[in-house]
Amino acid sequence: MKIFLILLLIIFSNAVSAQVNLQQKARILVRFLDKNHYQPLQWNDSNANTLYQHWLEILDEEKLFFTQKDIASFQMLQATLDDEMNGVGWKFYTASVAMYQKALQRADSITTNLLSKPFDFSMPDQINWPAADFAVNEQDLVQRWMRFFKWQLLRPLADKFIGKGTTFDKISTEDFNAAEKSIRKKLLDKEIKYIQRLLGKSASFDIKMEDAFLSAIAYCYDPHTSYMNLSAKNEFETEMSAAAYSVGLDINMDEKGDKTIAFLQPGGSAWRSAQLHVGDVLVKIKTADNEMLVADISLDEVKASLSGNSELELELTIQTAAGEIKTLKLAKEKITNEESVVKSFVLIGKKNIGYINLPGFYSRNNDNLSSDDQLSMDGCANDVSKEIVKMKNDSIAGLILDLRYNGGGNMWEAMQLAGIFIDIGPVGSVKDKDGKSFFLKDPNRGTIYDGPLLLLVNGFSASASEFLSAVLQDYNRAIIAGSNTYGKGTAQNLQPMDTLEPNEGTVYKDFVKVTMNKFYRVNGSTIQWKGVTPDIFFPDIYSSNLFKEKAKKTALLPDLNKQGLFKPLIPIPFVTLKANSGSRVNSHPYFKTVLEFSTVIEKMKIGTIIPLQWEMYQQHYLYYIRLLKRMENLSKTATAVVARNNAFDAERIQQSNTRQQQNNQVVLLQLQSDAVIEEAVKIVREWTGND
Repeated sequence: MKIFLILLLIIFSNAVSAQVNLQQKARILVRFLDKNHYQPLQWNDSNANTLYQHWLEILDEEKLFFTQKDIASFQMLQATLDDEMNGVGWKFYTASVAMYQKALQRADSITTNLLSKPFDFSMPDQINWPAADFAVNEQDLVQRWMRFFKWQLLRPLADKFIGKGTTFDKISTEDFNAAEKSIRKKLLDKEIKYIQRLLGKSASFDIKMEDAFLSAIAYCYDPHTSYMNLSAKNEFETEMSAAAYSVGLDINMDEKGDKTIAFLQPGGSAWRSAQLHVGDVLVKIKTADNEMLVADISLDEVKASLSGNSELELELTIQTAAGEIKTLKLAKEKITNEESVVKSFVLIGKKNIGYINLPGFYSRNNDNLSSDDQLSMDGCANDVSKEIVKMKNDSIAGLILDLRYNGGGNMWEAMQLAGIFIDIGPVGSVKDKDGKSFFLKDPNRGTIYDGPLLLLVNGFSASASEFLSAVLQDYNRAIIAGSNTYGKGTAQNLQPMDTLEPNEGTVYKDFVKVTMNKFYRVNGSTIQWKGVTPDIFFPDIYSSNLFKEKAKKTALLPDLNKQGLFKPLIPIPFVTLKANSGSRVNSHPYFKTVLEFSTVIEKMKIGTIIPLQWEMYQQHYLYYIRLLKRMENLSKTATAVVARNNAFDAERIQQSNTRQQQNNQVVLLQLQSDAVIEEAVKIVREWTGND
């Protein structure tokens, strides 16, 4: 009995110790952010409510685990959250996590019970998604799960029958029941694995939840401030530089078990395809002798399939954030130091137009070099410069720089890239938490290219790509075409989570990516929250504000800074160009479909009703699939654009191997079937008088 009591005391002591450690970490994090964040918080009832709401989103964003009764059990502790952040007490986290564990165990039981028998799809039923509130009680929760599972079964059932052209009246009951049973079994396995991953083993669960809570605290300051453990910090730093070797992309697994693209290697075949983006879900991997559904294999198996023999070609099927399905072929290959990550192409006409796609702002910094030496290292600005020099032999009359889906990256590279196109002067300004401002200047006097320039942007163009777009717009140096950009005008530093000055001899395990500055346009206005408004508008799938920075509850609000002393060029006369482009875009089948699709996506994000009766669901399914198919067909339709390699690369490609030649041909075909590029070409040709 005495030994049992001692063991019990040890266990209790360890549990208390773990809680104290998290409480201490939370307090250190708050003090660190008070010291370093651009806009420190005063922890009051309002900010405590932000933390409470965001923590609920982390635990149960889909509102499938908690009931309103569950929430009430720890909601009363919400009022003490501001005190806890100020170092007084520590009850909310413990109570909420304990209830979360119970909710997960209950969900495991509900899932097993519901998916052990077939559902009735003959009766009228529907699901409102996403749910507006938590289930009233456990009975209501079971009904919500039932409707959710019916929805998750209907999509693959429709894919199997309707997606392959089978009409409703020709599906036999036997075939339907057999398919339903097979799909339901796979869904059961997937959902149980998902819940078990959330629960995890005791130690891993505790670490995961503690890290998530610290990140929730950081989010209250702004969406781009985040806590990182050592592993996450190392991954983040790896993704900010271009490496010599690449398999093309890196895959992570989210809590639902979906394998999503986490990083595109600059220069890799995935990067060059311009068809894949961070956040896309990998659905299927196909080789010459094997086809794998990604949901059926482990993350390690997925990564192994994407690496290895450089001669092997893969066919990947992915699903975008908007639900669009894409299939494309990528080659496993090695990127050599001599090979430029950025590629330029020539769009042929009476006068040629250059084209460069830049999916991100990367650098090749070497951690062993001094900071001064690092600034001289190659990066995307240098690579773009080389491509422009190459195209001078092609006598280009204008240049299109494609920044669509460019989520940003290295700001120094963005400044250098701006300097390629303007002669001299400030390119923007930065303000710190104390209100001190300083101007960022063009680091290199003179230009590499001073001809007509058009930048393509969309709703996923963010941060450094917005900075560059704003500079060139303010200087009247380029036409910006596309849709309103994301709206991220803040800059972050990654630092050890220490309230004292970092010590080089200390081994840190906790880090914070903290927003320390806002950056501003050279005219004194801001990109933050507002984004960059294009001079000429094109419809974009992600043009809705629901996908933008301003949709984030803790996004820093826009303000103004001092205007720089700069000398803009003569304004570009784009009024007529805009009107003519608008007429073409409004009547173009591709842009009309994009506009329709973006409206559907926005409605789905706000909330939509999905029918769960088989016959009614088919109508819903067919509309969506036909719209996707129309998008896919139009995105593959040949345009009037004729593309080729620049003269310098054309000779090199002739001497390359068959695989490289095939990959190059795929890129050329994509350029020639992109309606956005076609419209950009028409604008530049009208602008330069060679249409």
